[in-house]
Amino acid sequence: MRYVVPLMISIVIFVLFLDIISFKYLDKTSENLNKMLTAVQQNIEKEHWEEAKKNIEKAEKEWKKIDKKWAILIEHREIDEIEINMEKLKSYVETKNKDLSMAQLKAIKMLIRHIPQNEKPILENIL
Repeated sequence: MRYVVPLMISIVIFVLFLDIISFKYLDKTSENLNKMLTAVQQNIEKEHWEEAKKNIEKAEKEWKKIDKKWAILIEHREIDEIEINMEKLKSYVETKNKDLSMAQLKAIKMLIRHIPQNEKPILENIL
């Protein structure tokens, strides 16, 4: 019995540590993706479609690097939503549709910002 309490405390501390580390990773990677998408947004606003396509490709490469790791930490449904919206964004940029491109881009940015906030280790998210 004297080993059970320290073991339980150690396990709780370990789980909290992993939760904090995973949140920091999600926060950092989502911030990097949002910066890349901001560059896409600026290109769309100026109607620089070729630059927007290049920046989308860069963001997509970055996304491919992190989506497997995110899959361990978050629901797959959220990852699927981001990927579906990225494909729609690429389509709208290829057709040079500014309004739909901007709307889709804002949806992607919201999804990417929402994920770390949803995984934040706070009481509201635990209950």
